[in-house]
Amino acid sequence: MNVMPQTSRTRGQRGSISVEAALLLPIFMALTLAFVDFGRLMWTQTVVNSAAAEAARLAVLPEPSDAAVADLAAKRVMAGGIKTAPSVAVGIRSPNKPVTVTVSVGFDFLLLADLMPEISGHRILSSTSIMVHQP
Repeated sequence: MNVMPQTSRTRGQRGSISVEAALLLPIFMALTLAFVDFGRLMWTQTVVNSAAAEAARLAVLPEPSDAAVADLAAKRVMAGGIKTAPSVAVGIRSPNKPVTVTVSVGFDFLLLADLMPEISGHRILSSTSIMVHQP
């Protein structure tokens, strides 16, 4: 049986993979957590944008009340998977004038708050949609 003798070079490198993994694994985990949290942030902002646009489309019609517009925006936010109830503001609705609908929702970084305290805390994500009110 041929067994190659270990040289001093391979003997000195023994365990280097473990050390490299121990040094790099926390960095890769932090990057993964950052991607997840910022993905949640972008998802929440997209849902809020969509809810504001749909609520503004309803607000330009003469029949629905401001409460119906706010209810639609809240339903769209909840349907988007966001558990926090939104704040909805509907502007003055007069014929042939722009109507403004603003939807705001709170957001907290869940995974990065402990790793990066400077970005932790409560954030408000908001979107405003403006359309012309039809008579």
